[in-house]
Amino acid sequence: MTKTFGKLAFLIIFSVLVFWSVPAVAGQSGIVSCTTPACGYQENLTIGGLRNAPGVTGYCQSTKKFVRLKLKSHDDVRKTHYCPGSNEPMIPINSDSKIPEIPCPKCGKLTLNYKLMMMKD
Repeated sequence: MTKTFGKLAFLIIFSVLVFWSVPAVAGQSGIVSCTTPACGYQENLTIGGLRNAPGVTGYCQSTKKFVRLKLKSHDDVRKTHYCPGSNEPMIPINSDSKIPEIPCPKCGKLTLNYKLMMMKD
């Protein structure tokens, strides 16, 4: 009976810690590079924000630049964000799977690759 009670108590505590905790908003940092021979495009890129420093990452087509904006709160992440100094909406990048959909800023081909270097919290 004591073993069963101990297992039940462990299961309850584990469930409370895992399922009722506030999820962390994590970001990631890596390198975007072009796989086209002789292009040479490469840039460090942080995707997302941190728990205490919310942010959003996107791409501005007119300037051909990746942009990361700091936000006031995590509630602002789902809003539409605009490229700095213009009314052009940023193409949001919520994960590294979006990178291959963006043309290389240097050669214009759909050959961008993202290499994850570090997960951030």
